[in-house]
Amino acid sequence: MLFGLLGKKDKDIITSSAQQEINILDIKNNLIYTRDNLIIAILKINSLNMQLFSKKELLNKVKDITSELSTETKEFKMTSIARPVDVGSLIDFLRNILSNSTDSIQKRLLRENIRETLNLTLVGDAVERQNLLIVSEVLNDNAEKEIQKRAREIVQKFDNCGMKLEILNDQYLIQVCNSFTNMSVATKEDSDYQDYIPHLVA
Repeated sequence: MLFGLLGKKDKDIITSSAQQEINILDIKNNLIYTRDNLIIAILKINSLNMQLFSKKELLNKVKDITSELSTETKEFKMTSIARPVDVGSLIDFLRNILSNSTDSIQKRLLRENIRETLNLTLVGDAVERQNLLIVSEVLNDNAEKEIQKRAREIVQKFDNCGMKLEILNDQYLIQVCNSFTNMSVATKEDSDYQDYIPHLVA
């Protein structure tokens, strides 16, 4: 394969822009429109700490979700991505306390806290796992109404199980797409592979 590519003549090489390679045509009305005639809605599954559940409660939760989703006849996809934590409101809160504080020790601690929080965000250490559910429909006259109805029904099904889902708006859809297509906003996840790499001893 590689030799075949190297052997091509200049006239045989087809160039394309990044815009042409990305399948996204448009993002509007809380939907993604693709170049291959699909419309996509993405739902964010709000975190639920399963470690607080007993084994029986966890089993019941799984049964509830399975029962609710058993009526789904169309496929959907689930994915999980790491996104930088939004610390804007926390920083604003700390700066507000800092501006109103008269205690020198408290001010120093607040400045250090703000600086440390910003550093964690800049180096990508402050990340949260976001679980997303993706539904799609082939684009036709009624596709927008159908996919919006389906997304609302899925939200209701999870709500019946005590889990909150939210349909992502245009702004968040752009952020999700950036996570997959824009390396400048991709978040590096640390992994230690040392235990899994075999070492040959001479």
